[in-house]
Amino acid sequence: MTDQRPPRDDLVRAIFPGAEVRASEDGSPRVMTGHFSVFNQWTRIDSSWEGRFLERIAPGAFSKAFKESTPKVLFQHGKDPQIGDKPLGSIRSLSEDGTGAAYEVELLDTAYVRDLIPGLEAGLYGASFRFSVVKEDYNKNPTRSAHNPEGLPERTVLEARVPEFGPVTFPAYSGATAGIRSMTDEFLISRLASDPERLAALIADALPSRAEAEPHSDTGEPPPLPEPPPVEEARATQDPPNGGSSDSKETNVSEYITRDDKSARVSELRSSIARRAVEYDGVLPPDVQAVDDAENKEHDDLVRDIAAWDARQARVRALTEDIGKVEGPAPYAPVNVIRKQTAEDIHDLGRIRNETRSREEFEAKVRDNALRSIESARFSRDASADDLVDIVSYRDEGDEGTGEIARRVLLTGAPAYRRAFNKYLRGEQALWTQEEARAAALAVTGTTTTGGYAVPYVFDPTIIRIGAYTATNPFRQACRTETITNGNNWRTVTVGAVTTTYITEAGAATEQGPTFGQPTYTVQSAHAFATVSHETMQDRPDIGDELGRVFAESKATYEENQFAVGAGTTVYPMGMFTDTAYTNQDTATNDATALIDFTTCEGALPLRFRANAAWFMNRSTIRQLLILDTTYRYFSGSGIQYPGHLNAGSTGPQMGSTTGGNTGLYLLGYPVWEVPSAVSTLTTDGAIIAVICDPKTYIIVDRMGMTIEVIPNMLNGATPSFPTGQRGIYARFRNTAKPLTATGGISLSVQ
Repeated sequence: MTDQRPPRDDLVRAIFPGAEVRASEDGSPRVMTGHFSVFNQWTRIDSSWEGRFLERIAPGAFSKAFKESTPKVLFQHGKDPQIGDKPLGSIRSLSEDGTGAAYEVELLDTAYVRDLIPGLEAGLYGASFRFSVVKEDYNKNPTRSAHNPEGLPERTVLEARVPEFGPVTFPAYSGATAGIRSMTDEFLISRLASDPERLAALIADALPSRAEAEPHSDTGEPPPLPEPPPVEEARATQDPPNGGSSDSKETNVSEYITRDDKSARVSELRSSIARRAVEYDGVLPPDVQAVDDAENKEHDDLVRDIAAWDARQARVRALTEDIGKVEGPAPYAPVNVIRKQTAEDIHDLGRIRNETRSREEFEAKVRDNALRSIESARFSRDASADDLVDIVSYRDEGDEGTGEIARRVLLTGAPAYRRAFNKYLRGEQALWTQEEARAAALAVTGTTTTGGYAVPYVFDPTIIRIGAYTATNPFRQACRTETITNGNNWRTVTVGAVTTTYITEAGAATEQGPTFGQPTYTVQSAHAFATVSHETMQDRPDIGDELGRVFAESKATYEENQFAVGAGTTVYPMGMFTDTAYTNQDTATNDATALIDFTTCEGALPLRFRANAAWFMNRSTIRQLLILDTTYRYFSGSGIQYPGHLNAGSTGPQMGSTTGGNTGLYLLGYPVWEVPSAVSTLTTDGAIIAVICDPKTYIIVDRMGMTIEVIPNMLNGATPSFPTGQRGIYARFRNTAKPLTATGGISLSVQ
């Protein structure tokens, strides 16, 4: 480690004290508070894996990570034998203060959390966090100083990712300035226990060999640890259990302690080996061949272990039958081994069902695993999972739809289903493994078209808001979006105002409202169709991802047009720029538009909708208004306003800025959103050229989930017809949109 920088990934640090519980007096959930990191305090790292150096955390190192993702809160980094990786609670606040990384966690009311509370209240636990370094300042040869008298290398962490943090029983050091010596090593060793060969290689690489190690001198440095033997040598030289002979054919694979563990691992290895045999039709690449050799060897070793165990048990049974007085073997009791969940485990609904004892526990586990899946998923480069996290965490509820979105995330996010979906698009269903066929059968249940396959959620545009590349769709950004999972309808309630009046003395009260409304939104089916050549299908293993982008672009372009000028008949979307959408306001002059017309619209908008109002109009309309407002100071600066860095002497606005709508502009103090499909001619009689409204009064309702069907061979349409060497991809989804109330906005129409 002296010739290179220290590792950057899967590092663990701790402070003590770092976790305490704020007592609850009113019965509300208890809150765990504290800091899991302290800024600008040098810490000595003396580790067999990381090396010897000084480290500190700079203020601001966590700010980006806290905005982009929410860490998990676990006890003992999820490695406690009783609790495992069960979460302790939900994060109420997570931020940087003058001390370091501060947190408040609302603890769950569960038995395993209640067991921890006395120790937390007594201040007996430290706080530890796992992190990866994104940016650092590394000084290999610093000047000796008071904090670094030995001149050890110094690392300042400038940016870090934090996947999890939480209380620990024995933090690696006491106080922020003491040395860390074993926590990262201990964490890595436990994490790599499932891969003993890699673990041995890492340790051998981190430690000097016996031949190279120098005799220990009294320099204050710890003596080097002995080099571990190779994994196979270690296995061969282990003392067999129960005093057995060292010639036993059983291999002691320490990770899989019980026969059931070993049997389950054999099944996993057989599936993996079989899947690889199907996916590769020739010589395996060197790295894949290495994995295949290792898995085949592990499989054979485990089979020998199981056979040896079975032989011993058979011998014991035979002895018991021959000699009635021989006491039989004790009942088999498997050891409680907590194994880290794989991606397959997270997405396995059958496993979750077997591990839970009630519907409530099942639904909670499904939601938790769905959030784990979203956290670890790789989304399209312009997609955001924030909405999906919100839906799964808080809005995926209801008597008929509890957990529907979470279950869809697990079904369509499973690695086996992703592989099955791409093979389906390429017409390779015959190559499905048994695992892929099962995943496809589970995910297709409940789709909206017979035979259609649900799009994996990571590129399903009805679930993840994937934006278009050639279209601007402001409605998805600015307006209110609701998602339903069952049926076709979304219903809400509107409440009118209560009227207040004066009355005469002793006068009788009269009915003054309010008026209740019950608008219903019925989603309507939409579809898209694309043709793709057989060659493209065969050459692109990630064809599902690519098609997701294409259909997302088509969907966003069409939605922008319908949400702007859709007719709104029956269940079809009602565009914001139609006569019946919002209250209409005519221009003051026939076939002409002036700036005064926009102030009239502002004045006509009810006060309750004015606070959050915004303008919607075509880009050409925006440009024409800029020409009318030549001084940029119309109405004493309250007219068209540019972002703060622009003034009257500037050359013009910077379109595309995010400070005001999607244009960076403000008109009369309200942000401006560009709508490509809106009318842009300011002199056309009856044309609606602008809308000012509270965007949250325009509601978009989505029926979750896009399905795709494949037409194996397209025909050329001639008589007789012949194949064209193309596949047809048919996609379907459902949604609708319309204003919640006509008084929520004012549309400016040319008189």
